[in-house]
Amino acid sequence: MRKIGLIFTLSLVLLFPNLALGADTLKIGYVDLQKALNTSDTGKEAQKILSEKAIKVQKSLEEKQEKLKKLKDSIERQGLILSDKARTEKEKEYQKELRDIERLYKDSQDEFKREEIEISQKIIDELRKSINKIGGEGNYTIILEKTRSGILYASDAVDLTDKVIKAHNEQRKQSK
Repeated sequence: MRKIGLIFTLSLVLLFPNLALGADTLKIGYVDLQKALNTSDTGKEAQKILSEKAIKVQKSLEEKQEKLKKLKDSIERQGLILSDKARTEKEKEYQKELRDIERLYKDSQDEFKREEIEISQKIIDELRKSINKIGGEGNYTIILEKTRSGILYASDAVDLTDKVIKAHNEQRKQSK
């Protein structure tokens, strides 16, 4: 346990030599990027757009499922009066339609995830600009990302998330 403490102390001294000399004070902050992503104006707009697209795809899938259900009902109703060949053709048509719906569902999910990642990354890149600006203006030594850095506890005084969201929203309004 002592070894770990010694290694940690040495690494801090090596990473921040000015601290060892007392030249600067260590100023640390953190940002919850997920919260910023979800509550910034840009993030809310992106969620709205993605939600609208998901609703359109859902409606399309429901329409196709309704057609598929009608086809299945038709096969079941006419099952005894259809010839074996006609019944086999209808069942093949049903299976084809079922595969098409499953493929559409999977493709829609993949497209939605890809688009969500793409939009999120653009917003995060914009948020980083605000973080860098706040970090420079506030003379921060380091600003961590809350969830990825493994922060178990930090005072709300060093939480810069709301500042970042506000700066990002203001920057966005100015660029319009």
